[in-house]
Amino acid sequence: MSLNFNYIRNKIRQYETNDLLDFCYNYIQLQNERSFPIWPIFTLMKWSYLHGGYNINLKKLNNENFLKLLNLTFELNNDHVSNFLKTNIHRGFYILASQQFYLQKNVSLQVFATQLKLYSSLKGKYDIEKSFLEKTGLSIFDFLYLQQITWLYVNVDNTSNTFKYEGHLTKEFIDVLIQMTNLNKVNSFLNLLILNPTTTIESIEKYKRRIILEDLQSLETTFFTIYPFQFFNNQIKVIHKSVYNHFANYYIYDFMKSNDSDFTTEFGYRFERYIGSSLTEIKYNFKDENSIKKLLPKNSNLVDFYVDPYNIFIECKAIEIQAYTSINPTDELLYNSLKDSILKAYFKQFLNVAKSMSPDTENWGIILTYKELFWSSFDELFEIGKDKFSNSKDYKFLPPENVFIIDIYSWNTIIEIIKDKKATLLDILKVAKSNNSSPKTKKQLFNMHLNIYNLEISSSFFLQEEIELLKIK
Repeated sequence: MSLNFNYIRNKIRQYETNDLLDFCYNYIQLQNERSFPIWPIFTLMKWSYLHGGYNINLKKLNNENFLKLLNLTFELNNDHVSNFLKTNIHRGFYILASQQFYLQKNVSLQVFATQLKLYSSLKGKYDIEKSFLEKTGLSIFDFLYLQQITWLYVNVDNTSNTFKYEGHLTKEFIDVLIQMTNLNKVNSFLNLLILNPTTTIESIEKYKRRIILEDLQSLETTFFTIYPFQFFNNQIKVIHKSVYNHFANYYIYDFMKSNDSDFTTEFGYRFERYIGSSLTEIKYNFKDENSIKKLLPKNSNLVDFYVDPYNIFIECKAIEIQAYTSINPTDELLYNSLKDSILKAYFKQFLNVAKSMSPDTENWGIILTYKELFWSSFDELFEIGKDKFSNSKDYKFLPPENVFIIDIYSWNTIIEIIKDKKATLLDILKVAKSNNSSPKTKKQLFNMHLNIYNLEISSSFFLQEEIELLKIK
């Protein structure tokens, strides 16, 4: 009999929820300094909330039975992933990346500064900050400031004489937060992010990126990225450092997208302004959408920016692949998930504009996203879309291997590289194309192409004002 969710669920039902959670936290603490698969723990914790303590006659959980449960959770989707690996190894790796890469996010001061610029410094027709304040009781600045201080604490060197991080927020640390802000702000911050034990099931079911099919839930992005704290055994537990790092990168975006129907349109507008500001910072000659419109026939498809003289077309798409598609990436599901964003950017926008504006030169394309996607180059996505768009034969005007998908934080790094005069934007794209031409040097994520530049942060970087504001005083 093949392993399935119902078998694991019935095992979980035999034990108290709190016992299961206690073993999970103890396991995390014991493994903290080692490299181990962390994602099954989050799935087991979720299922403990949903199914623990169900049976009338409960058993006492011991370490042997806990490890059996954890291993069952780890092995649950082996067949699903293996089937993809057998038929399309790249898609199989994509599933594994979707399951695991979000737990490998880096955090720097620029992560907080980027968000402060996007959601507060830049202004638009719709007031994102006001909406966030109404929903959370915190300004964007106050939230990021508290988030940043807590990130420093969670990642503190345990040889520190001031604090020692042991998996939870101590009273002494919370007192420091209060001294640096005030009691009301700290309460709002914690109330927003602590998983409420009385509404846990509701919180799980409202999570936008949950996988409905239980047999595939061990592949999903954990809902703890929305609730990184948990009140357990009279402590405010931090679920895990890796979860907190993802939360630091994307919480405001995820929260607002889920709770404010006006957010997405305004975010798209600010995202474009953010990229425009960065191009201005590096003193590149570029045309924005309005300038491009004047050069093309009426009703032409447009792009957000054209960088002259490098013939680089840039389009901003705040896209993330749908949750189910991420763990079941068939051609059909990927096409349906990307046809109005990434695929549209290439086939309907880039090809048409490149053909009209610079048909006789080598052209380049950058699709900028907020979150990191598994594809950094467009080659594979071209194969998915080429039979669905009538103009795919025009690919010669902008070959798919000249098109790259770059997230906002990698773009920040690129801007710093250019500011430090280590390379031009065109140099960077040419290196990426060369790397991707061989399986031995191909990079799955664009930031991997940037490691060669040994970057030092530029003091004149265009986020400097936000970095100064967020300095801990």
